[in-house]
Amino acid sequence: MSSMPKNRNSITQQEKNASSSVRSSIRHPTTRRGFCTSSIASSSLIAAGISSSSLFLPKEAASAAAGTMSLATKLSKRDPTVLTNSVFNLPPSVQVYPEFLRGKWKVTCQYSGYLFPSQKITKERLMGNAQIPGFQKCSIATLPDIGKDDEPYEYTLSIDETTGLEDRALSLRTQIDANLGYPAVSKVLYNPNNNANRVSIVFDEYRTRNAERIELFVNGRESEYIPETEVFVCSEYIRQVTFGTGSNVGIPRQAVSNYAHFWTWRKNTNMTTQDDPASIVTGNLLTAAYLDPQDAMFFEEPSRPVVVYSHVLKGVKI
Repeated sequence: MSSMPKNRNSITQQEKNASSSVRSSIRHPTTRRGFCTSSIASSSLIAAGISSSSLFLPKEAASAAAGTMSLATKLSKRDPTVLTNSVFNLPPSVQVYPEFLRGKWKVTCQYSGYLFPSQKITKERLMGNAQIPGFQKCSIATLPDIGKDDEPYEYTLSIDETTGLEDRALSLRTQIDANLGYPAVSKVLYNPNNNANRVSIVFDEYRTRNAERIELFVNGRESEYIPETEVFVCSEYIRQVTFGTGSNVGIPRQAVSNYAHFWTWRKNTNMTTQDDPASIVTGNLLTAAYLDPQDAMFFEEPSRPVVVYSHVLKGVKI
């Protein structure tokens, strides 16, 4: 059994160091473009070890995955350009989680890096486009203040023991409040029995000027469990509409962003507490930001991500 850190709810120092060379703080209150001023290409990101340690699925997990270009296969390629946007067809079914993830977890989330994978649009041009998801506060609902500092934050992930369904209202509210650093969410409206692919997030008045209400529309989901390695991967492709106070009096602001989340979760048998051998899971979250069809750059990069953000995750059962 590996030695536990002093605070078992926190990301270990080793996990922090794995990506310290590419972290960049974001301290601007309404725009996230400040983090792009340091030059970090995808080659240097890979050289820093993030692609193997926190960004993508381990190779051994992918080798056990069946099928051509399944989700596990795409993540194992360590190539962000394969994380193309989903083409909306039939409404996706609700996400069901495997047995080892069911229960209530305190999840520690640590920002660990970003890259600009596009070979067609330069980083300098992308930096000037404030409509890219993640460049403005609340443009990615679950990560409303990406990279604001190096300190991890905690949220609650609750998976029903019987159905394997997530309590999205709880996880979204705790994620948003924790990442912003203050209570901001008034309520989350979500009914998976009525519509599993739409979520409404209502903010308290005057808590953040970038968002008064957010509507999330899930256009696609994928998931795969690899029992040989006890790794679970899942994804959601999201179209977000953010309503806020506009610069013109009486005219509300409306912004649209398109992105996808890719989660990798692993059951840890060598990193457990003395009470429960299944009390800790580790993982990572990749968030791929896409251009909106209304964006002037869209036809230069219509389906591949223009920015990819990474976060390291650790869940402790509560």
